[in-house]
Amino acid sequence: MSDKSKPGEAIPTPVSFATIRDQDWPIAYLRRAMERERIPSGYLFHGPHHVGKRTTALALAKALNCRDIPSGDQPPNGQPPTGARDACNTCPSCRQVEAEVHPDVETIRPDGQFIKIDQVRGVAENLSLNPFQARKRVIVLSQAERMNPQAANAFLKTLEEPPENTLIVLCVEDASRLPETIVSRCLPVQFGLLNESTVREVLARDWPLDDEALEFAVRYARGRLRPELSGKIARWIEIRDHMTQWLIAMDKPLFAQISEEVSRWGASDDWRFVLEWLEGWFRDVALLSGGVAVEKLLNQDRLDALRQCAGQWTPEQVLAHYRTVLDTRDGLWLNANKALACEAMWLGFKS
Repeated sequence: MSDKSKPGEAIPTPVSFATIRDQDWPIAYLRRAMERERIPSGYLFHGPHHVGKRTTALALAKALNCRDIPSGDQPPNGQPPTGARDACNTCPSCRQVEAEVHPDVETIRPDGQFIKIDQVRGVAENLSLNPFQARKRVIVLSQAERMNPQAANAFLKTLEEPPENTLIVLCVEDASRLPETIVSRCLPVQFGLLNESTVREVLARDWPLDDEALEFAVRYARGRLRPELSGKIARWIEIRDHMTQWLIAMDKPLFAQISEEVSRWGASDDWRFVLEWLEGWFRDVALLSGGVAVEKLLNQDRLDALRQCAGQWTPEQVLAHYRTVLDTRDGLWLNANKALACEAMWLGFKS
């Protein structure tokens, strides 16, 4: 978001409605709301992670508070701007939002695993004061579904009686994970996955990947610009290839011998990738067995291995393995020991 970058990295393009890719409907919807001056007190931006929800919220904050009028948008007779314009990205307000230092535009992110009640109380305290300089104060809750119950209850009070000239934007992947009392007080705006061509273009532009790594990253991203891909693709391809070999060897001694290695992955930051890749692998095996076209498969570049697994497992076994992965993932969200859970999952494939 900001103009901070490391040596050798491209400087990010300042955010505006014009720079947001593949979210034409949400952007058009928000523009119409601005044109009609019908901005609600709360929006619920829902859709997959890493497709531009928080970015769009900040672009909206810029457009609502931009101090300059881009060329061609000067209203007649000295009338105030209609709000139909995009952010100029040059005025002090736009630059402050871009750098995330605007005094009246605040982004709340999870502190660890959750958004906590102290964070929500801090928002309420700030909202009790008059805006410092903004026409429309904007509060953005990133991953709002991660509010713990106490924080959600406290936040409901803010939504029920929002201060004047304040917009609250909740960014969530799955609105059903929020209390209905919160969802019902926000106007929903749905975001979709990014086009594969967009993901490929951005990854190729920002990261030095060879062709194999780039194509794997694009398929694994599945329509999302996932920041965790940066710097980990080579390692994840290596893990993927090891697990592929071991799954083929499920009925051989090698399979049990590597459970300790899986446990080590579980104890590291790789556990999310291990679970997500296994989920995708068993899905691919089921789809391949059902006659789905190869280009629909996440691991289409490992087709021979998929066919071997499809030949050695019954559909019931594939479904059982898939459910084992999902159960493990759910357990880890409840703070189970990651190393032991991943090892137990791997050994569970044999049962």
